[in-house]
Amino acid sequence: MNKQILKFSSFLSAPMLLCGALHAQVYWNGIDSDVWDTDTTANWNTAADGTDSNITFSAGDAVVFSSDTATQTSIKVSSQQVASELTVLSGQDITINNGSVYIGASGSGTTMTINVESGASLDMGYSNTSSVTFDIDGDFSADVFHGGGSMTKNGSGTSTFNRLDATLTINGGKLVYTGTEGAKLKNTTVNSGGTLELTGSAFDGTKRDLKVNGTGVVEFASGLDQTISIFSGDGSLVGNGSTLRVGGDNKSTTFNGDISGDMDLHAIGSGTFTMSNTTSMEIVVAGNGVNNSILGTGNINLDGELTFDLTSADLTAGNSWLIVDVANLNETFGATFSIADFTESGGIWTYDLNALVEFSELTGELYVIPEPSTFALLAGCLGLAVVMLKRRL
Repeated sequence: MNKQILKFSSFLSAPMLLCGALHAQVYWNGIDSDVWDTDTTANWNTAADGTDSNITFSAGDAVVFSSDTATQTSIKVSSQQVASELTVLSGQDITINNGSVYIGASGSGTTMTINVESGASLDMGYSNTSSVTFDIDGDFSADVFHGGGSMTKNGSGTSTFNRLDATLTINGGKLVYTGTEGAKLKNTTVNSGGTLELTGSAFDGTKRDLKVNGTGVVEFASGLDQTISIFSGDGSLVGNGSTLRVGGDNKSTTFNGDISGDMDLHAIGSGTFTMSNTTSMEIVVAGNGVNNSILGTGNINLDGELTFDLTSADLTAGNSWLIVDVANLNETFGATFSIADFTESGGIWTYDLNALVEFSELTGELYVIPEPSTFALLAGCLGLAVVMLKRRL
């Protein structure tokens, strides 16, 4: 498919500040030069096919970049230009640099919408706005977006931000937050059909809420460590060798979804974190003592299910793994607590997988113990040694 691309050379040289209003529509052709200015250079046309007389740009015009008219695709903005709309049509690869472009009138309390069609791409450097709706079916990326308002991601495409200062809602597609320009996310909700991928630090403090609903997914990059206040919803959290700390604002919260992919989960603060009876958490077990765990110094109710991935586990007799840090947590194993494929008796959960594996609620540890036949063999050897000793005497 053809791509629509709007490129900004850097967030410093070409900031884009977006707001809203509708005026006359003009088409860029760059007949005179590569400069975008106001009321000076006749680089524009009022006809989509470029057949009308060339005109200058007036502040507030709606701007279109079309393959039928554009002869210059690397555009230098003179000072600051204000357009009511900006559209890049299929087949265009537009680079805008030097000055600043405002979409809509500047001011607070405004709302703007960015639309990127399937097969299209929009690359922005910098924006400053209070409220944004992104309808993204193609690909969209931005270096910095700030303003502190609410921002909504719709559509099946992927949006990437190095910094996003917003209360964020994701209703579809994927939003990737890199954090390379700062951790500024506020309360965040990921709804069914949406994915939030965190490749760097995202939240602007320890008192933010993260809610993931239905088929929504939040995925952490390896090594990422995030602290939040409220963690709720019935969606999915994927760890990939990362850490999540819940309870940063000393509030109680309940999660009803699935946690997978080798994530250390910490309960902190004076509130209580509850993993409900619909919650499932995967524990990935590897070499002796190598695994993800439930940790922290806070309060936690374990009412859901643990699943042990023993695919790479070293099941040598005597090996053990700390699963729940009962020495430091104030934990409660509820009546609905369970371990997939394990059998429970008196707080001891047992599973026979070519080796006898046990989890103890008392110690919070998973152990590999010798099979009964091994005990019998050891007892037999001990008995033989005693007999031989008596004969020598």
